[in-house]
Amino acid sequence: MYNKVILIGRLVSTPELKKTPNDKSVARVTVAVNRRYKDQNGEREADFVNVVVWGRLAETLASYATKGSLISLDGELRTRKYDKNGVTHYVTEVLCNGFQLLESRAQRAMRENNVAEDLADLVLEQEELPF
Repeated sequence: MYNKVILIGRLVSTPELKKTPNDKSVARVTVAVNRRYKDQNGEREADFVNVVVWGRLAETLASYATKGSLISLDGELRTRKYDKNGVTHYVTEVLCNGFQLLESRAQRAMRENNVAEDLADLVLEQEELPF
């Protein structure tokens, strides 16, 4: 059996590092991933994927990534459920095993300073990908 997820997208918010009672680091983030095709109006929709990062990896992510950071990550798809007020809730999320920030410091500075460059210029379309 094989469970592998690879995502490329932008962070919806700046990662917040938390500690468990056992002093383990954990960060939860949401990654916005553009869909491959445009809708009937010519707009590109996005999926918002919840991601959980543990340990030193979470500490590194919280240190270097910010809202809007372009990121590639790999991990495993996980599902869990919990009961709250007699209602069963199901959660699907990606357990991150590794990540890479995909923009340079200069690109990040331009994005954060809202320079006239459009963010769309920093994202490669499928036709422009080298693989």
